[in-house]
Amino acid sequence: MNTAALISICIPAYKRIKDLKQLLDSINVQTFKDFEVIVTDDSPDDTVRKFLVEYNPDFKLVYFKNDPVLGTPENWNEGIRKATGDWIKIMHDDDYFTSIYSLQFFADAIIKNPVAEVFFW
Repeated sequence: MNTAALISICIPAYKRIKDLKQLLDSINVQTFKDFEVIVTDDSPDDTVRKFLVEYNPDFKLVYFKNDPVLGTPENWNEGIRKATGDWIKIMHDDDYFTSIYSLQFFADAIIKNPVAEVFFW
């Protein structure tokens, strides 16, 4: 039995707590619930970790501190490596969902067309 989430939301974070909170709050109210959140932290301090210790989400949240700092875009790649979901959605810490149905729309697109065609030019 596969217990992995359908979607892994990967968040490469870097010090922007106010923005990160807005993103997590927008995730917390999503109507679609088959997801996990992976935060990979490239901050030079522990501000993100301290914030996440106090944040109380209604979803699975997994935190990883990069040591040493990986830099962009390797921090994005680290989130993808840590993800266990069938699909990846990268959201930067200054992004957020604008609707409570945003993740449902994404999931509906996946379910409707689970095999994407890839073209190499």
